[in-house]
Amino acid sequence: MLIEFENLSKIGTILIKLEELEAKLSGEKRWLNIKEASNYLGYSQDHIHKLKNSYFIEGKHYYKKTGKLLFDKIALDNWVQSSTNSIDVKEVANNILKDLI
Repeated sequence: MLIEFENLSKIGTILIKLEELEAKLSGEKRWLNIKEASNYLGYSQDHIHKLKNSYFIEGKHYYKKTGKLLFDKIALDNWVQSSTNSIDVKEVANNILKDLI
């Protein structure tokens, strides 16, 4: 099987889509409220709120719907597996914005 070089960059996207499909097919709950996210990650609810304010990005890791926070289980899994949790994403973004202004 011959794979063109241009298509190699699409492998990451394909893997993410496969994981999303697998989660849907397995019947597990994808959207977690604050208590469920706390239990799932093994952190207190207060710590989840701190993570939300410092590391999680609205629209990627969590969504606000009708006054509730809903956390995306797949995005939380990806966050746990990545090493970016040592970097304050919002602080980096604010520093970039300050430099632009």
